[in-house]
Amino acid sequence: KRATSTSHVPTTMKIIAATISLLLPATNAFSPQLATAGRSSFRPIFSTALSSSSYLDNLSSVSTSSSFTATDEQATEILDSTFRRTVSSTANTPSSVPVMSKLSLNEADILANGVIDNVNRNEFPPIVVTVVDRQANILVQKRMDDVCHAAFPEFSYAKAFTCVTMGVSSREFRDKYTATNDAAKIGQMNSMMAISKMAAFPGGVLLRNGDNETIGAIGVSGAAGDEDEYVALNSAWESGLPLETMPKEHSCTTVKSP
Repeated sequence: KRATSTSHVPTTMKIIAATISLLLPATNAFSPQLATAGRSSFRPIFSTALSSSSYLDNLSSVSTSSSFTATDEQATEILDSTFRRTVSSTANTPSSVPVMSKLSLNEADILANGVIDNVNRNEFPPIVVTVVDRQANILVQKRMDDVCHAAFPEFSYAKAFTCVTMGVSSREFRDKYTATNDAAKIGQMNSMMAISKMAAFPGGVLLRNGDNETIGAIGVSGAAGDEDEYVALNSAWESGLPLETMPKEHSCTTVKSP
């Protein structure tokens, strides 16, 4: 056994010591000096003298009765084993973020109120907001005071319905069929809207959970299309609910109060 001066500890050993101290903060197998190599001696503390067996085999009987300075090979063995155990335990740890299986009435109401709050903050025209579940059933629909057109509730629902039915935002639904200006595709889109009352304009936002499953949508109508879409997106982002939105970014240039 021998004491090792800090000045003789290789840099790689100091890195290994610091790594071990981070990976195993609760262990008593090493003295406090291990985490501060460079300021004091580098001394793992063990209760028994090492035999010809593996260096790791001796870690089960730990005390501070005797000291030993690890070689590069022994420290590397510790690090490798520690890393494998850490990766294995981390892989089996469940995610702390809950996964929503559906939208509840209360959650839908939070989203609808968030839309209205965003409209008021940005001084957009009054709107109608519709929140639907994954089967496109209406959970909440709210109409702000002074909405001027009786069709806005239907437009709002049509945008949300389009999202759930097609698995995309209402903006993306439009772009899919109009991007190439192909008459056949545009005709197909028009037929789909006529048959099932879809909406090919911005304002419908698809909602997905952490497993990328559709759980509902928000449809907004009454302001400009980009503004309708913005308030739906920002409501979802500000809600605190574990939701993914489509689209992921807004395109609104008239935002006054993000």
